[in-house]
Amino acid sequence: KKEFIADLKTSFKKILGSDIGKTPVFIRSDTNMEDLKEFTGAGLNLTVFNVLDEEKIINAIKDVWASPYTERSFKWRQKFLNNPENVYPSILIIPTVDVDISGVMITTGVTSGNKDDITIAFSRGAGGAVEGQLAETYLLKPDGSSTLISPSREISYTTLPSTGGTSKAFTTFEKPLLNKSNLKASLEFANEIKSRLPGSPGIESAGPYDVELGFKDNILWLFQVRPFVESKRAASSAYLNSLDPAPKDDMIINLTAKF
Repeated sequence: KKEFIADLKTSFKKILGSDIGKTPVFIRSDTNMEDLKEFTGAGLNLTVFNVLDEEKIINAIKDVWASPYTERSFKWRQKFLNNPENVYPSILIIPTVDVDISGVMITTGVTSGNKDDITIAFSRGAGGAVEGQLAETYLLKPDGSSTLISPSREISYTTLPSTGGTSKAFTTFEKPLLNKSNLKASLEFANEIKSRLPGSPGIESAGPYDVELGFKDNILWLFQVRPFVESKRAASSAYLNSLDPAPKDDMIINLTAKF
């Protein structure tokens, strides 16, 4: 409708500070059927990356709004919800940040099992650690110390040109992605999230939280926070638990023995 387009242009300039078509943006969905206690829906619906052209932004709004109604989305919701058809989408338009590194933060110790620890995983460029990349992963302790769990091993990464769209760049591995300042900022931000979000209006979860964030010129950018939902079925699987058995306190390993 003409009224919608006019309101979109007015809001775009008022909130983002420029006319539509001048600032590249991401088009994302938000629905009443995600970020629930038993179901997150993370990555289920369409996100359109780094759109600049006005016509492409309007078309992206249509595509993203329609994505919760696809067969794939219905099938996933049907596994967890009794009323998957009662989905009401809305659209979120956020300005692009061509971050140096990006990734996810889980406000608990995923590998340690300690709720006071923080787990972070970062890759170079945009969309880091959310598409199965071999990310640089750390366990952050409350005292400020950190343990490297795994280094980054992704040769290519995604950049977000100011002209819109995406491009690929390539990197080497002689330096870590995260510096001491980044690790400290991540820990401080995680503590702020854990103290401020529980009990806030509209926040039903007391944590832990799944956070998408990035760093541009060592400045932290927050993109999204949602409840961290673990699979209870996987956690109770005897087979999966057998892959990571608890070590015995009195175990002795003979380093000279031949196997």
